[in-house]
Order: sequence, then structure tokens, then C-alpha cells
Amino acid sequence: MRTLFLLAFLGIAASTAVQAVQPSARPLEQKTPDPATLNLKRQLIVFEAEDCPYCKKFKAEVLDHWKSDVPVVRTLGPQPPKGWVLEKALFATPTIVLFENGREVSRHTGYGGGAEAKQRYWKWLGFHLLTPAQQKIAFEQGTERPGTGSHLDEKRPGTFVDPITGAPLFRSDTKFESGTGWPSFFNPLPGAIVEVADNTLGMRRVEVKSASSGIHLGHVFDDGPPPTGKRYCINGNVLKFVPDTAAK
Repeated sequence: MRTLFLLAFLGIAASTAVQAVQPSARPLEQKTPDPATLNLKRQLIVFEAEDCPYCKKFKAEVLDHWKSDVPVVRTLGPQPPKGWVLEKALFATPTIVLFENGREVSRHTGYGGGAEAKQRYWKWLGFHLLTPAQQKIAFEQGTERPGTGSHLDEKRPGTFVDPITGAPLFRSDTKFESGTGWPSFFNPLPGAIVEVADNTLGMRRVEVKSASSGIHLGHVFDDGPPPTGKRYCINGNVLKFVPDTAAK
């Protein structure tokens, strides 16, 4: 009885429906993911179960807002696509598996819901998407040397986005030349960032984090131009730029 309850709680399923999430959701199909429809180079597969409350939380809090470059599909089946390899059997749902060249390279098991669970998931994915230099900035509050980061000279119309989640952070028309050696902005997009007191290094500063992934972006200072008077001093290497022409 206890074993049956545990299996039901974990949500182990034998059915094989699959649904694509990005770029647009397809109706559920009664089959495992077709390798021909997947990205062999890098693909996320979310293994779910029917009546799994944690799967529903993951869908509502993460998948329904998916903007990441990494394609993702959902499946109710416990098996990988034909010819693809799981490193070990699944034991709980949701289990999010990152495949590269048809082989599992990492997995994230379980999702409790809420801001901390969401940021733990994005941090897991970020360790596989970002370079070591980007990871040092994003996860260890590192700082690139002035004049060495990306996007200093970027002047095209477009949007600077989170490199993991793809969530918009700053519009190009709020970028200005600060002379500091870091990309600077006078206003973030609504709800895009979180500001946190930072008293490290013997200074009182305000740290800027991405609201979607929680990664460190930089700091904000009160010496910016009108209309806000703010200077969001951001590490360019943890920004991705999407030109307006690419979004059309």
C-alpha cells in the first residue's frame, strides 16, 4: 500500500503523449517525441505524469512563459525518443532532461513551485548554457573588466535579454554612453529586474538581478541621465541582444 502511494505521489506514468512548448504548443499526441521534430544539438524534454501537481506548477511558472533559445517538449512517456539515450531510469516527475546529440547530459528532478524553485531550475540550466566567465558573473557576483564586455558599441534598435531565460531586461533606447566601460541604461523594462542591497567590498551599493533567473547583472547608481537619474551599470557578458529586425 505504501509503495503504491509513493508511486502515485511521484507520478510515474506509462502513457506516451507529447506536447511541444516552443515556439507554439501542439495538441497532445499519443506517441513519444519524434526525433525528426527535435533539435539534435540541444533539446530539453520534460517528463511528466498525469495528475502530477508539481508538473502543473512547472508548466504554469516556467513553461507558459518560455522565451529561452533552448527548445523544449513535454511528454507523459517514461522513455526517450527513439535512438536517444537516458543515463538512468526516471523516478519522479517532473524530470527535466537536457539532451545534446541525442544523449542525456544533465537532469533536474522535481519542482516544488515558487520563486526559489524557479531560480534553482534556471541556475541548473544556466550552468549548461553559459561559459565559465559568464557563470562567474551570473552566479558569483563577478565583474568583467571595463571595456572588455559585450554590447558596449551596440546601437541598433532592439532588446537586451537574460542569457538563460530569454526574458527582456532593457530596451536599446534606454542605453547611454556612460564612459565607464560597461553597458549602461537609465531604465529597465517593467518587472525585469530586482534590486538588492549589497554591502560587500566595504561599499554600500545596490545590486541588480534578473527577475526571471535571479542571476547577477550589475549595480545601479544615482548618477544617470534624465528622466530617471539612474545608471544601471550592467556586465555586458551576461546580456544577450535581440535586434528588432530579428523579432519580426
